[in-house]
Amino acid sequence: MTFETLKFAFGVVAALFVLWFALSRLGRFLSWVERSEIARQQAEAERGNKAAPPAAAPAPVARETDGIPAHHVVVIAAAVAAYGYRVVHIADAGAGHAWAAEGRWRHQTSHHTH
Repeated sequence: MTFETLKFAFGVVAALFVLWFALSRLGRFLSWVERSEIARQQAEAERGNKAAPPAAAPAPVARETDGIPAHHVVVIAAAVAAYGYRVVHIADAGAGHAWAAEGRWRHQTSHHTH
């Protein structure tokens, strides 16, 4: 065996060890997340059984003059009711493209042409 072969073999062994270590830590982290989520759901179910949740206030009726069509309000209210009154994010579908376009523009203009 040559010295280069030994270096390559040591590199492969080290890379496999790092991969094994990272995957084992990832597995531990994911199992911890799963256990904490199960515990949170159980605690939430116990709280839900003890006291009835307060009734949600009815959503204000949107008029066509407000700029929001009534059927949009109905769909949003149904989505909120289905999700359990926890709205995560509601935005236009086209929102956020400006950030990506700005990032692409900055990246492409950062290169020096020679």
